[in-house]
Amino acid sequence: MSVFEPKTILTLLKNSTAVSPLEKNTFEKNWRVSVEKRVSTWNEARSHINNSCPQFQLQWESEIVEYVQFLWEKTRRRSKKGETNKLGVNVPLLGPRFMPPSYLHIQKRSGGGAVDLTIQYLKPLNIVHPFYHPQLARCPRCGSDKDMTWEGWTSKGP
Repeated sequence: MSVFEPKTILTLLKNSTAVSPLEKNTFEKNWRVSVEKRVSTWNEARSHINNSCPQFQLQWESEIVEYVQFLWEKTRRRSKKGETNKLGVNVPLLGPRFMPPSYLHIQKRSGGGAVDLTIQYLKPLNIVHPFYHPQLARCPRCGSDKDMTWEGWTSKGP
């Protein structure tokens, strides 16, 4: 179980060795754009559902998906023969079960401002992704990993 605080994770990643000095200026902006785009795509896909997920839950889950996507891009093999890249020691490794921050987490953070009570309504999220479960990159029937690639996330959302 890992407590996922989006602002904290974004700051840690931005200041880590995983983000090159040239990318540091645009990293946060690109992160935010990607998160917002994912949330709007999920909202469009769920527009016909009467009992849809609250916006704050979708936002939090989108931040987690962006984090996992970041880890995946930094560690995945670029070729079949290549080694997987390693994460630096200053890159937080969380998951696959993400817990929302508690009231205490938000209260104790400096500069957190007013506590948003919607955090009390966030539900934990389990991520099923080859970053955490490498066996997903294999055929479930024969076990072969030939011609198997991870294409990405579902556009329908959680």
